Amino acid sequence: MMFGGCFVPELRVERINIIANDKGEHAGELTTQLFSSGERTTQALKVLGLCWLLAGITLFIPIAHFFLVPLFLVAGPVMAFSKYRVETATDSAEGICPECGESVSISLDPADKLPKWTYCPKCNKPLHLVYDGAS
Repeated sequence: MMFGGCFVPELRVERINIIANDKGEHAGELTTQLFSSGERTTQALKVLGLCWLLAGITLFIPIAHFFLVPLFLVAGPVMAFSKYRVETATDSAEGICPECGESVSISLDPADKLPKWTYCPKCNKPLHLVYDGAS
């Protein structure tokens, strides 16, 4: 979605279960960001431009320019293509920890996929995050 001249990713909230080894499970929510084709193109072009800018800057470094310039020139399209392929990014999981009963917000890496084992940020006990109905 375009907002004020810049792209804003769409947020999607899905139901998940937060499962503990001994204490059962609680319902939770998983927040993911959905990127449109325009957003992905913009991100890919930024990565490509940054790599090619670095190639231009390293052109003036003696000796190192022999391998840095070709490295950045080749890495730019490769990294831009991999950035363009990212359609969704996992943001966070929220719910109640079955172990300690506290409300928790678990930060996730953008590349994380469910099911996933993680730890409660409050009591540090292992938790299993799965989609609702997939336990």
